[in-house]
Amino acid sequence: MPTRSLNSEIHLKNSSAPVILLLITIFLLNGCGSETYEQRLKETVKYFEYVDVRNQALSGIWSAPTIKMRIPIEFTQLEAPKKAPVTTSEEAPPEETSPETVETIDTRQPDYIDLELPGLEGAWRGEVPVDLDNEIVDRPAYLYVLSNNYLIKEKNMDEASDFHNKVLGAIAGTFNQFLNPDNQFLNLEEFTSERFPQGKGYTKAKSFLVGKFEPETQIEGVDYQFRIYLDESEKNQVVILLVIPKNISRGSKLNEHMDYSLETVDITSPQNSRGGQNSSSGRSSF
Repeated sequence: MPTRSLNSEIHLKNSSAPVILLLITIFLLNGCGSETYEQRLKETVKYFEYVDVRNQALSGIWSAPTIKMRIPIEFTQLEAPKKAPVTTSEEAPPEETSPETVETIDTRQPDYIDLELPGLEGAWRGEVPVDLDNEIVDRPAYLYVLSNNYLIKEKNMDEASDFHNKVLGAIAGTFNQFLNPDNQFLNLEEFTSERFPQGKGYTKAKSFLVGKFEPETQIEGVDYQFRIYLDESEKNQVVILLVIPKNISRGSKLNEHMDYSLETVDITSPQNSRGGQNSSSGRSSF
C-alpha cells in the first residue's frame, strides 16, 4: 500500500508538469511577453509614420559622382549647362584646322551676388515666405552642392585636400569678410559638429561641421543667411550650401525639411576601383 501511494504521488507530479508549463506560457504572453510585442508594434507604427513624413518632405534621390541625397520639396533643380560644341575654322584648310571649344556659362552659379562656387555639382531654387515690413512675401532660397571631385580627377591633391577652405574663402571674399590668421571667418559663428537626425531617429545619424554666415550686405533688399555644411569621406570633400532669407515665416517647413534632407546624404568614392560607397561620417578636423 505505501508503495502504491508513493507511485500515485509521483504520477500526479509528473502529469502536472505540462500544465505548469502551459500556465507559465500564458502568464508570459499576458504579462512581459505581450508588453514587448505591444512596444515593438508601437515602434513599427512610429517608424512608418516617420518614413511617410520624410517622404512628403523630400523629392526623389539626386546623385552626382561623389554624393547622393534627397532634396527638400521646396526646391526645383536648375539645369546644368550642356557641353559646348567643338567648332573648326572655315577659312583654314581641313588639314590645318584645329578644334575650338566654345566657352559655356554655368547658369546655376549665383546671379544675385558676385560669387562663383567651385566644384558645383548641383543647384536648386525655391520660393519661401518671409516676414518683411509687417507682411509676408515670397523670396528666393537656394541650395548648392559642391565637391572637390574635379580636383581629384585632375590629380591636384593639395588643392583637393583644402577644398573646404577654398569654398569658405570664395564666400568671404564676396562680402569682403576675409579670413583671419586662424583660418576662420570674421563674423562667422564657430563651426559646430551636428548630427542628423538630431534626436532619436530610424536611420544612421550623419555628422557635419556646420557654420552660419550672415553678410552685412542685403541681397535684393532682404537679409540673408548662409548655412554651410561640411563633410568628407576619404579624399572626397563636400560642401552643402543653403542660402535663405533670415526672417522666414513660421509657416515655412524648410528648416525641418532640410534636416530630413541631411539625413539622406551619402558620399561616394568614384576613384575607388571597386566602386565602393562610404556613408557620410562627418569631418573630425580641418
